[in-house]
Amino acid sequence: MLELSPSTYCARKTRAKSARRLRDEELIPLVTAVWEDSGRTYGARKVTRALVRAGHMVARCMVERLMRELGIEGVIRGRAAAPRSPSQPLHGHRTWSTATSRPNARTSCGWPT
Repeated sequence: MLELSPSTYCARKTRAKSARRLRDEELIPLVTAVWEDSGRTYGARKVTRALVRAGHMVARCMVERLMRELGIEGVIRGRAAAPRSPSQPLHGHRTWSTATSRPNARTSCGWPT
């Protein structure tokens, strides 16, 4: 249990909200609306651009922070990596020889053959 003096608790309860918190409360519905309108696909960069086009001055880092706090994220483009079974070697079928240190590595005697 956190021990606080009664005066500290009362001071915190009566303190006004910070300018950042007020701005966040103003932007949270806007960020959520743009994200929902995009079909939950827009990330912070596109949400920021949409808000700026709509006339709201907002930085991308602020949108990133708000989206992180809200637990929302955009869709990531590209294909997912194919799952690899443990029986498949990571680098193909290489044959290792004691004559060379590594494949395609120049040695003191020259290039391996």
